[in-house]
Amino acid sequence: MLPSIKTLTVGLLLLLSPLWTLAQEGTPLSLEQAQEYALKNSPAMKTSQLDIADGQTTLQTRTSIGLPQVNLNANYNHFITLPTSLIPAEFFGGEPGEFAELQFGVPENFTAGVSVSQLLFSGPYIYGVQAAKVYVELLEQQSKVEAADVRKNVELAYFNVLISEEVIRLADKNLEIMDKTLNEVAEMNKAGFVESIDVDRLTISRSTLATMRNNAERQKALALNLLKFQMGMDLSETIRLTDGLEKMSENMVLLQGDMNYMNRPEFGVIQSTKRLNELNIKANKSAYLPSLALIGSYEQAAQRNEFNFFDTSQPWFETFLVGLQLNVPIFSGMQRSAAVQSAQIGYEQSQIAEQTLLQSVNLEVAQYQTEYLNALDNLTNQESNITLAEKIYNITLIKYREGLGSSLELTDAESTLLNAETNYINALYNFLSAKTNLKKALGYL
Repeated sequence: MLPSIKTLTVGLLLLLSPLWTLAQEGTPLSLEQAQEYALKNSPAMKTSQLDIADGQTTLQTRTSIGLPQVNLNANYNHFITLPTSLIPAEFFGGEPGEFAELQFGVPENFTAGVSVSQLLFSGPYIYGVQAAKVYVELLEQQSKVEAADVRKNVELAYFNVLISEEVIRLADKNLEIMDKTLNEVAEMNKAGFVESIDVDRLTISRSTLATMRNNAERQKALALNLLKFQMGMDLSETIRLTDGLEKMSENMVLLQGDMNYMNRPEFGVIQSTKRLNELNIKANKSAYLPSLALIGSYEQAAQRNEFNFFDTSQPWFETFLVGLQLNVPIFSGMQRSAAVQSAQIGYEQSQIAEQTLLQSVNLEVAQYQTEYLNALDNLTNQESNITLAEKIYNITLIKYREGLGSSLELTDAESTLLNAETNYINALYNFLSAKTNLKKALGYL
Protein backbone atom coordinates (compact mmCIF):
# COMPACT_ATOMS: atom_id res chain seq x y z
CA MET A 1 0.00 0.00 0.00
CA LEU A 2 1.45 3.35 -1.04
CA PRO A 3 1.78 6.02 1.65
CA SER A 4 -0.62 8.91 1.38
CA ILE A 5 0.44 12.42 0.38
CA LYS A 6 -0.41 13.60 3.89
CA THR A 7 1.90 10.98 5.41
CA LEU A 8 4.75 11.94 3.06
CA THR A 9 4.24 15.63 3.83
CA VAL A 10 4.33 15.05 7.59
CA GLY A 11 7.44 12.90 7.25
CA LEU A 12 9.18 15.51 5.14
CA LEU A 13 8.34 18.24 7.65
CA LEU A 14 9.75 16.12 10.46
CA LEU A 15 12.99 15.66 8.52
CA LEU A 16 13.29 19.36 7.73
CA SER A 17 12.26 20.66 11.14
CA PRO A 18 15.79 20.60 12.61
CA LEU A 19 17.07 22.58 9.61
CA TRP A 20 14.18 25.02 9.91
CA THR A 21 14.85 25.49 13.60
CA LEU A 22 18.55 26.08 12.89
CA ALA A 23 17.70 28.63 10.21
CA GLN A 24 15.44 30.45 12.65
CA GLU A 25 18.12 30.49 15.35
CA GLY A 26 20.77 31.75 12.95
CA THR A 27 24.31 30.79 12.05
CA PRO A 28 26.32 29.85 15.17
CA LEU A 29 29.28 32.16 15.58
CA SER A 30 32.11 32.15 18.10
CA LEU A 31 34.27 35.23 18.68
CA GLU A 32 37.15 33.66 16.78
CA GLN A 33 34.88 32.78 13.86
CA ALA A 34 33.50 36.32 13.81
CA GLN A 35 37.01 37.76 13.70
CA GLU A 36 38.12 35.39 10.93
CA TYR A 37 35.02 36.26 8.92
CA ALA A 38 35.78 39.96 9.34
CA LEU A 39 39.38 39.51 8.18
CA LYS A 40 38.04 38.17 4.89
CA ASN A 41 34.94 40.29 4.38
CA SER A 42 35.21 43.63 6.15
CA PRO A 43 35.54 46.64 3.80
CA ALA A 44 38.70 47.76 5.60
CA MET A 45 40.47 44.45 4.95
CA LYS A 46 39.26 44.26 1.35
CA THR A 47 40.65 47.74 0.74
CA SER A 48 43.91 46.74 2.41
CA GLN A 49 44.26 43.69 0.17
CA LEU A 50 43.62 45.84 -2.90
CA ASP A 51 46.37 48.19 -1.74
CA ILE A 52 48.78 45.24 -1.56
CA ALA A 53 47.73 44.07 -5.03
CA ASP A 54 48.31 47.59 -6.35
CA GLY A 55 51.75 47.64 -4.72
CA GLN A 56 52.64 44.34 -6.40
CA THR A 57 51.56 45.82 -9.72
CA THR A 58 53.87 48.77 -9.08
CA LEU A 59 56.70 46.31 -8.39
CA GLN A 60 56.03 44.54 -11.70
CA THR A 61 56.05 47.89 -13.50
CA ARG A 62 59.39 48.87 -11.96
CA THR A 63 60.93 45.46 -12.70
CA SER A 64 59.80 45.48 -16.33
CA ILE A 65 61.94 48.57 -17.00
CA GLY A 66 65.03 46.35 -16.77
CA LEU A 67 63.71 43.81 -19.25
CA PRO A 68 64.34 44.05 -23.02
CA GLN A 69 62.20 46.70 -24.68
CA VAL A 70 61.14 45.77 -28.22
CA ASN A 71 59.24 48.10 -30.56
CA LEU A 72 57.98 47.72 -34.10
CA ASN A 73 57.81 50.82 -36.27
CA ALA A 74 56.60 51.67 -39.75
CA ASN A 75 56.64 54.93 -41.67
CA TYR A 76 55.02 55.78 -45.01
CA ASN A 77 55.56 59.11 -46.79
CA HIS A 78 54.04 60.32 -50.03
CA PHE A 79 55.72 63.47 -51.34
CA ILE A 80 53.27 65.58 -53.28
CA THR A 81 56.21 67.82 -54.13
CA LEU A 82 59.73 66.51 -53.81
CA PRO A 83 62.06 68.57 -51.62
CA THR A 84 64.39 70.93 -53.48
CA SER A 85 68.07 71.35 -52.62
CA LEU A 86 70.41 74.16 -53.66
CA ILE A 87 73.71 72.96 -55.14
CA PRO A 88 76.62 75.29 -56.15
CA ALA A 89 76.20 75.87 -59.89
CA GLU A 90 79.95 75.62 -60.49
CA PHE A 91 79.67 71.85 -59.90
CA PHE A 92 77.84 71.74 -63.19
CA GLY A 93 79.94 74.33 -65.05
CA GLY A 94 77.98 77.34 -63.88
CA GLU A 95 79.18 80.63 -62.52
CA PRO A 96 80.77 80.65 -59.02
CA GLY A 97 78.43 81.97 -56.36
CA GLU A 98 75.34 80.81 -58.15
CA PHE A 99 73.19 77.83 -57.12
CA ALA A 100 71.32 75.23 -59.08
CA GLU A 101 67.96 73.88 -57.86
CA LEU A 102 67.78 70.10 -57.82
CA GLN A 103 65.13 67.66 -56.58
CA PHE A 104 66.26 64.36 -55.11
CA GLY A 105 64.24 61.28 -54.18
CA VAL A 106 61.05 59.60 -55.27
CA PRO A 107 57.48 60.37 -54.23
CA GLU A 108 56.71 57.02 -52.53
CA ASN A 109 58.73 56.04 -49.42
CA PHE A 110 58.09 53.27 -46.91
CA THR A 111 60.23 52.19 -43.94
CA ALA A 112 59.55 49.32 -41.49
CA GLY A 113 61.71 47.94 -38.73
CA VAL A 114 62.20 46.76 -35.18
CA SER A 115 64.22 48.38 -32.40
CA VAL A 116 65.54 46.71 -29.24
CA SER A 117 67.02 48.21 -26.09
CA GLN A 118 68.32 46.53 -22.95
CA LEU A 119 69.22 48.47 -19.84
CA LEU A 120 72.65 47.36 -18.63
CA PHE A 121 73.19 49.66 -15.67
CA SER A 122 71.11 52.27 -13.90
CA GLY A 123 71.46 53.10 -10.22
CA PRO A 124 67.94 54.53 -9.86
CA TYR A 125 66.53 51.39 -11.50
CA ILE A 126 68.37 49.02 -9.14
CA TYR A 127 67.30 50.86 -6.01
CA GLY A 128 63.87 51.56 -7.45
CA VAL A 129 63.13 47.84 -7.74
CA GLN A 130 64.36 47.24 -4.20
CA ALA A 131 62.20 50.12 -2.96
CA ALA A 132 59.15 48.70 -4.73
CA LYS A 133 59.67 45.37 -2.91
CA VAL A 134 59.97 47.14 0.44
CA TYR A 135 56.87 49.17 -0.41
CA VAL A 136 54.89 45.94 -0.80
CA GLU A 137 56.23 44.83 2.60
CA LEU A 138 55.10 48.17 4.03
CA LEU A 139 51.59 47.65 2.68
CA GLU A 140 51.54 44.15 4.18
CA GLN A 141 52.55 45.56 7.57
CA GLN A 142 49.86 48.22 7.29
CA SER A 143 47.39 45.44 6.52
CA LYS A 144 48.40 43.75 9.80
CA VAL A 145 47.72 47.01 11.65
CA GLU A 146 44.31 47.15 10.00
CA ALA A 147 43.67 43.51 10.92
CA ALA A 148 44.40 44.23 14.59
CA ASP A 149 41.90 47.11 14.52
CA VAL A 150 39.31 44.88 12.84
CA ARG A 151 39.76 42.16 15.49
CA LYS A 152 39.42 44.73 18.25
CA ASN A 153 36.26 46.29 16.78
CA VAL A 154 34.67 42.87 16.24
CA GLU A 155 35.55 41.79 19.79
CA LEU A 156 34.01 44.92 21.32
CA ALA A 157 30.90 44.54 19.16
CA TYR A 158 30.65 40.87 20.19
CA PHE A 159 30.86 41.92 23.85
CA ASN A 160 28.04 44.44 23.33
CA VAL A 161 25.72 41.67 22.18
CA LEU A 162 26.64 39.48 25.16
CA ILE A 163 26.12 42.39 27.55
CA SER A 164 22.67 43.00 26.05
CA GLU A 165 21.83 39.32 26.47
CA GLU A 166 22.95 39.47 30.10
CA VAL A 167 20.72 42.50 30.73
CA ILE A 168 17.79 40.57 29.22
CA ARG A 169 18.60 37.52 31.36
CA LEU A 170 18.65 39.55 34.57
CA ALA A 171 15.46 41.37 33.58
CA ASP A 172 13.68 38.07 32.85
CA LYS A 173 14.78 36.69 36.21
CA ASN A 174 13.57 39.79 38.03
CA LEU A 175 10.30 39.82 36.08
CA GLU A 176 9.66 36.22 37.05
CA ILE A 177 10.14 37.06 40.73
CA MET A 178 8.17 40.29 40.37
CA ASP A 179 5.21 38.56 38.69
CA LYS A 180 5.09 35.95 41.43
CA THR A 181 5.28 38.59 44.15
CA LEU A 182 2.69 40.79 42.44
CA ASN A 183 0.25 37.89 42.19
CA GLU A 184 0.76 37.04 45.88
CA VAL A 185 0.28 40.65 46.97
CA ALA A 186 -2.82 40.98 44.79
CA GLU A 187 -4.32 37.92 46.51
CA MET A 188 -3.35 39.31 49.92
CA ASN A 189 -5.06 42.58 48.97
CA LYS A 190 -8.22 40.74 48.06
CA ALA A 191 -8.06 39.01 51.44
CA GLY A 192 -7.63 42.37 53.15
CA PHE A 193 -4.14 41.74 54.50
CA VAL A 194 -2.43 44.54 52.52
CA GLU A 195 -3.54 47.85 51.09
CA SER A 196 -4.11 48.46 47.38
CA ILE A 197 -1.27 50.97 47.38
CA ASP A 198 1.11 48.04 47.87
CA VAL A 199 -0.25 46.47 44.70
CA ASP A 200 0.14 49.79 42.89
CA ARG A 201 3.77 50.17 43.96
CA LEU A 202 4.63 46.68 42.73
CA THR A 203 2.71 47.26 39.49
CA ILE A 204 4.75 50.39 38.81
CA SER A 205 7.99 48.53 39.56
CA ARG A 206 6.93 45.69 37.29
CA SER A 207 6.08 48.11 34.46
CA THR A 208 9.45 49.86 34.82
CA LEU A 209 11.26 46.53 34.75
CA ALA A 210 9.34 45.40 31.66
CA THR A 211 10.27 48.63 29.89
CA MET A 212 13.93 48.07 30.76
CA ARG A 213 13.67 44.57 29.36
CA ASN A 214 12.14 45.79 26.09
CA ASN A 215 14.84 48.45 25.77
CA ALA A 216 17.49 45.77 26.26
CA GLU A 217 15.90 43.65 23.52
CA ARG A 218 16.06 46.55 21.08
CA GLN A 219 19.61 47.31 22.19
CA LYS A 220 20.55 43.70 21.45
CA ALA A 221 19.16 43.98 17.91
CA LEU A 222 21.19 47.14 17.40
CA ALA A 223 24.31 45.48 18.84
CA LEU A 224 23.87 42.51 16.50
CA ASN A 225 23.68 44.83 13.49
CA LEU A 226 26.80 46.65 14.66
CA LEU A 227 28.61 43.31 14.96
CA LYS A 228 27.54 42.27 11.46
CA PHE A 229 28.62 45.67 10.14
CA GLN A 230 32.07 45.31 11.71
CA MET A 231 32.33 41.82 10.20
CA GLY A 232 31.32 42.96 6.72
CA MET A 233 28.23 40.73 6.86
CA ASP A 234 24.90 41.61 5.31
CA LEU A 235 22.62 43.04 8.00
CA SER A 236 19.79 40.74 6.88
CA GLU A 237 21.78 37.66 7.92
CA THR A 238 20.79 35.91 11.16
CA ILE A 239 23.54 34.91 13.60
CA ARG A 240 23.70 33.29 17.01
CA LEU A 241 26.64 33.86 19.35
CA THR A 242 28.09 30.70 20.87
CA ASP A 243 30.67 32.19 23.26
CA GLY A 244 29.25 33.28 26.59
CA LEU A 245 30.23 35.96 29.07
CA GLU A 246 31.81 33.37 31.34
CA LYS A 247 34.45 32.59 28.73
CA MET A 248 34.87 36.21 27.68
CA SER A 249 35.36 37.46 31.24
CA GLU A 250 38.12 34.99 32.12
CA ASN A 251 41.05 36.76 33.75
CA MET A 252 44.18 37.06 31.60
CA VAL A 253 47.71 36.49 32.77
CA LEU A 254 49.02 39.58 31.00
CA LEU A 255 50.90 41.29 33.76
CA GLN A 256 53.68 38.81 34.30
CA GLY A 257 56.61 37.59 32.23
CA ASP A 258 58.05 39.11 29.08
CA MET A 259 55.92 41.61 27.24
CA ASN A 260 55.53 40.99 23.52
CA TYR A 261 54.29 44.43 22.53
CA MET A 262 57.38 44.81 20.31
CA ASN A 263 55.56 42.43 17.98
CA ARG A 264 52.89 45.04 17.35
CA PRO A 265 52.53 45.56 13.59
CA GLU A 266 53.06 49.31 13.94
CA PHE A 267 56.75 48.62 14.50
CA GLY A 268 56.84 46.65 11.26
CA VAL A 269 55.39 49.68 9.48
CA ILE A 270 58.10 51.92 10.97
CA GLN A 271 60.89 49.50 10.02
CA SER A 272 59.64 49.22 6.44
CA THR A 273 59.33 53.01 6.24
CA LYS A 274 62.94 53.41 7.41
CA ARG A 275 64.21 50.92 4.82
CA LEU A 276 62.18 52.68 2.15
CA ASN A 277 63.76 56.01 3.07
CA GLU A 278 67.24 54.46 3.07
CA LEU A 279 66.69 53.14 -0.45
CA ASN A 280 65.31 56.51 -1.48
CA ILE A 281 68.56 58.13 -0.36
CA LYS A 282 70.63 55.60 -2.30
CA ALA A 283 68.46 55.95 -5.40
CA ASN A 284 68.83 59.73 -5.43
CA LYS A 285 72.59 59.51 -4.89
CA SER A 286 72.91 56.96 -7.69
CA ALA A 287 71.31 59.49 -10.05
CA TYR A 288 74.80 61.06 -10.27
CA LEU A 289 76.11 57.85 -11.89
CA PRO A 290 76.04 57.16 -15.66
CA SER A 291 73.47 54.81 -17.14
CA LEU A 292 74.29 52.33 -19.89
CA ALA A 293 72.00 50.56 -22.34
CA LEU A 294 72.46 48.18 -25.27
CA ILE A 295 70.56 49.26 -28.36
CA GLY A 296 69.90 47.69 -31.75
CA SER A 297 67.64 48.20 -34.73
CA TYR A 298 66.84 46.55 -38.05
CA GLU A 299 65.00 48.37 -40.84
CA GLN A 300 63.97 47.80 -44.43
CA ALA A 301 63.19 50.73 -46.71
CA ALA A 302 61.62 50.98 -50.14
CA GLN A 303 61.49 53.96 -52.49
CA ARG A 304 59.16 53.97 -55.48
CA ASN A 305 57.89 56.30 -58.15
CA GLU A 306 54.45 54.81 -57.61
CA PHE A 307 52.68 52.90 -54.84
CA ASN A 308 53.78 49.33 -55.61
CA PHE A 309 55.34 48.21 -52.32
CA PHE A 310 53.75 44.79 -52.68
CA ASP A 311 55.65 44.15 -55.89
CA THR A 312 58.21 41.52 -54.84
CA SER A 313 60.38 42.17 -57.89
CA GLN A 314 61.29 45.62 -56.60
CA PRO A 315 64.20 45.95 -54.16
CA TRP A 316 64.09 46.71 -50.41
CA PHE A 317 67.13 48.19 -48.69
CA GLU A 318 68.24 46.92 -45.27
CA THR A 319 69.79 48.79 -42.35
CA PHE A 320 71.03 46.91 -39.27
CA LEU A 321 72.88 48.35 -36.28
CA VAL A 322 73.87 47.56 -32.70
CA GLY A 323 75.42 49.92 -30.21
CA LEU A 324 75.76 51.20 -26.68
CA GLN A 325 74.00 54.24 -25.30
CA LEU A 326 75.74 56.00 -22.41
CA ASN A 327 74.08 58.83 -20.51
CA VAL A 328 76.31 60.81 -18.15
CA PRO A 329 74.50 63.34 -15.93
CA ILE A 330 76.44 66.60 -15.74
CA PHE A 331 74.23 69.26 -14.21
CA SER A 332 70.56 69.21 -13.22
CA GLY A 333 70.16 72.63 -11.67
CA MET A 334 70.74 71.23 -8.13
CA GLN A 335 67.69 68.99 -8.56
CA ARG A 336 69.51 65.80 -7.58
CA SER A 337 71.12 67.45 -4.56
CA ALA A 338 67.75 68.65 -3.30
CA ALA A 339 66.26 65.17 -3.81
CA VAL A 340 69.05 63.60 -1.71
CA GLN A 341 68.50 66.13 1.07
CA SER A 342 64.74 65.51 1.02
CA ALA A 343 65.28 61.74 1.24
CA GLN A 344 67.67 62.21 4.17
CA ILE A 345 65.08 64.31 5.98
CA GLY A 346 62.49 61.57 5.43
CA TYR A 347 64.82 59.00 6.96
CA GLU A 348 65.46 61.16 10.03
CA GLN A 349 61.72 61.67 10.43
CA SER A 350 61.17 57.90 10.41
CA GLN A 351 63.79 57.51 13.15
CA ILE A 352 61.97 60.07 15.29
CA ALA A 353 58.67 58.30 14.59
CA GLU A 354 60.18 55.00 15.75
CA GLN A 355 61.31 56.47 19.08
CA THR A 356 57.97 58.21 19.53
CA LEU A 357 56.08 54.97 18.85
CA LEU A 358 58.22 53.07 21.34
CA GLN A 359 57.50 55.60 24.09
CA SER A 360 53.84 55.74 23.10
CA VAL A 361 53.46 51.96 23.32
CA ASN A 362 55.19 51.85 26.70
CA LEU A 363 52.80 54.51 27.98
CA GLU A 364 49.82 52.78 26.37
CA VAL A 365 50.66 49.42 27.93
CA ALA A 366 51.08 50.98 31.37
CA GLN A 367 47.78 52.85 30.99
CA TYR A 368 45.77 49.82 29.89
CA GLN A 369 47.33 47.58 32.52
CA THR A 370 46.17 50.06 35.16
CA GLU A 371 42.70 50.28 33.62
CA TYR A 372 42.52 46.49 33.41
CA LEU A 373 43.44 46.00 37.07
CA ASN A 374 41.02 48.71 38.17
CA ALA A 375 38.24 47.20 36.06
CA LEU A 376 38.97 43.74 37.44
CA ASP A 377 38.81 44.98 41.04
CA ASN A 378 35.59 46.88 40.32
CA LEU A 379 34.00 43.85 38.65
CA THR A 380 34.90 41.63 41.60
CA ASN A 381 33.39 44.20 43.96
CA GLN A 382 30.19 44.54 41.92
CA GLU A 383 29.78 40.76 41.77
CA SER A 384 29.91 40.73 45.58
CA ASN A 385 27.48 43.65 45.74
CA ILE A 386 24.94 41.96 43.48
CA THR A 387 25.10 38.80 45.60
CA LEU A 388 24.53 40.89 48.73
CA ALA A 389 21.70 42.86 47.07
CA GLU A 390 19.97 39.61 46.08
CA LYS A 391 20.29 38.38 49.66
CA ILE A 392 18.79 41.62 51.01
CA TYR A 393 15.93 41.48 48.51
CA ASN A 394 15.11 37.85 49.31
CA ILE A 395 15.10 38.52 53.08
CA THR A 396 12.95 41.65 52.63
CA LEU A 397 10.54 39.70 50.41
CA ILE A 398 10.17 36.95 53.03
CA LYS A 399 9.56 39.54 55.77
CA TYR A 400 6.95 41.25 53.62
CA ARG A 401 5.14 38.00 52.90
CA GLU A 402 5.10 37.22 56.64
CA GLY A 403 3.78 40.68 57.45
CA LEU A 404 6.97 41.80 59.16
CA GLY A 405 7.98 44.37 56.52
CA SER A 406 6.39 47.14 54.51
CA SER A 407 6.00 47.54 50.76
CA LEU A 408 8.32 50.53 50.95
CA GLU A 409 11.07 48.31 52.32
CA LEU A 410 10.43 45.83 49.51
CA THR A 411 10.52 48.58 46.87
CA ASP A 412 13.72 49.95 48.35
CA ALA A 413 15.34 46.48 48.32
CA GLU A 414 14.22 46.01 44.73
CA SER A 415 15.73 49.37 43.76
CA THR A 416 18.97 48.42 45.49
CA LEU A 417 19.06 45.16 43.53
CA LEU A 418 18.44 46.90 40.20
CA ASN A 419 21.17 49.44 40.94
CA ALA A 420 23.55 46.63 41.85
CA GLU A 421 22.74 44.83 38.60
CA THR A 422 23.23 48.03 36.60
CA ASN A 423 26.58 48.65 38.28
CA TYR A 424 27.54 45.03 37.59
CA ILE A 425 26.68 45.36 33.90
CA ASN A 426 28.70 48.57 33.62
CA ALA A 427 31.63 47.01 35.47
CA LEU A 428 31.49 43.95 33.23
CA TYR A 429 31.51 46.06 30.08
CA ASN A 430 34.41 48.19 31.37
CA PHE A 431 36.34 45.04 32.23
CA LEU A 432 35.82 43.47 28.81
CA SER A 433 36.77 46.73 27.08
CA ALA A 434 39.89 47.11 29.21
CA LYS A 435 40.82 43.51 28.48
CA THR A 436 40.52 44.05 24.73
CA ASN A 437 42.48 47.31 24.85
CA LEU A 438 45.27 45.65 26.83
CA LYS A 439 45.41 42.71 24.41
CA LYS A 440 45.81 45.12 21.49
CA ALA A 441 48.43 47.19 23.34
CA LEU A 442 50.49 44.05 23.97
CA GLY A 443 50.20 42.87 20.38
CA TYR A 444 47.89 39.92 21.09
CA LEU A 445 45.31 40.91 18.46
